[in-house]
Amino acid sequence: MAASTTRSRLDAVLNGQSFPADRDTLVVAAEQAGDEQTVRAIRAIPPVEYGSASEVVASVSLTENDHPAERGDTDDGTGRPAN
Repeated sequence: MAASTTRSRLDAVLNGQSFPADRDTLVVAAEQAGDEQTVRAIRAIPPVEYGSASEVVASVSLTENDHPAERGDTDDGTGRPAN
């Protein structure tokens, strides 16, 4: 299985990142954020210079399984987001 992360985790790492940035710089930012899942996902992208956050987002393998707390939802224990 390819290393992947959620969009919200990646956005948290990229927020405030200066561009252009190379893969190693982005890995360091993820490490500083303490997000090992995103570190692995960024390590899996090509070792090129990225001109913008959108270029990084297009290169990283994303999952659609954000945890409800990451989406800002609350879970009432049923596994469904609260209304």
